[in-house]
Amino acid sequence: MHKILGDAAVGPEALTSMRERGGRWAAYQNIALDSAGLGHLQFIQYGPECTFKVAPEKCPDTQHGLGWKYAHVGYVDLAKGVVVELEQP
Repeated sequence: MHKILGDAAVGPEALTSMRERGGRWAAYQNIALDSAGLGHLQFIQYGPECTFKVAPEKCPDTQHGLGWKYAHVGYVDLAKGVVVELEQP
């Protein structure tokens, strides 16, 4: 797992959506130093009822080809609205 760059706060719209859906969420950050989106966060829900049972180390690739630059940086603490290093129970 990579160390998060900058602020670990989750944006209000993303946080509201994750809270409404519930479950566990992994955080991925754009770590490509040559990217205009450096530091941008993406989130993936994981768990027994999800496509990913555990949080993958890289953000899965999509039709947009974003996966390779997004590294796993932690887990979302839904109560506090921040990315933390340790998985929440």
